[in-house]
Amino acid sequence: MIDHAFLDRYEAAAGELERLPVEERAGLASRWTIVDELLQDLHMIKHGYTTEGYERHVERQLKALCADESVVARLKGSGL
Repeated sequence: MIDHAFLDRYEAAAGELERLPVEERAGLASRWTIVDELLQDLHMIKHGYTTEGYERHVERQLKALCADESVVARLKGSGL
């Protein structure tokens, strides 16, 4: 589950898992990749590169993977 604590770490490392100390990376790789992919999807949506169907798919993914709507809003507003 993606929550604010995870996004705090992600933002502190500027989206680069390698910036975290090795001992802090354990268990984060899969969620890190998911956030990377969601941010890329949101970027493509913002710039009109996707279909409405894909946008709905991404919305479903956001709701399924994020702890709550505030996390979804934070991802959508992220400058990363």
